[in-house]
Amino acid sequence: MRKLPIAILQDANVEAGIASFIKGAKVLDLACGTGYYSKRFLEWGAKQVVGVDISKAMVDAANATSTNLHALSFHVTDCSVPFRYEDGVFDVVFGAWLLNYASHGKEMVNMFRNASVNLKESGHFIGVTPPPTNDPRGHGDRALAARPARDGNIVVTITKDVEKGVATHLESTMKTGKVEFDAYHLTKNVYERSAWEGGLEGALTWRSVESPDIDSGVLESLRSSSWLTVPHFSVLVVVKE
Repeated sequence: MRKLPIAILQDANVEAGIASFIKGAKVLDLACGTGYYSKRFLEWGAKQVVGVDISKAMVDAANATSTNLHALSFHVTDCSVPFRYEDGVFDVVFGAWLLNYASHGKEMVNMFRNASVNLKESGHFIGVTPPPTNDPRGHGDRALAARPARDGNIVVTITKDVEKGVATHLESTMKTGKVEFDAYHLTKNVYERSAWEGGLEGALTWRSVESPDIDSGVLESLRSSSWLTVPHFSVLVVVKE
């Protein structure tokens, strides 16, 4: 999946969003999976990265593919439960596709609180989330109309309405097999209020999806599949004050 045009677009936007505060930073990577971004952060200039994930299989895979162990470590932990990690206070807390597992505001508050208790004052939380909107169903319908199942590599469908949003099912079929999972797309207001209630009371920014320094062939694929006009994700940046 990391080779798909949409994944390349996401990487470019994460790098652009974190560039101004990654150099020399100590980073906590929540829901790190196999450690993809944990390793990228070191490439982008971080000093130390701690990755945590609820899945032991994911953490085992992250450890198995890690070489820079003096600056990188992984642990099995439930990221939805606030917990102060032994490695100390961090300059940056990152969560790619973490907050979308919250089915309601209270769950999301705990995720933000987990970030807050591990962030230093003036530190940054950066997350990859569904696009900010107060009409998640409308956005989902537009995305599916723009990228029907027969045309797209990643398809997100709405399975039901929930309080302040919708439940979603993501599916991606490739030559190597199928990847699918269930998550939620809650309203922009829920994200913003949950960040504040979770202890992140500083400036909150939803970064526009851009296409910096992307290969022209990949960029054309992104345009033709409407990933730029009907975004699949957003990069959220919140400062702790």
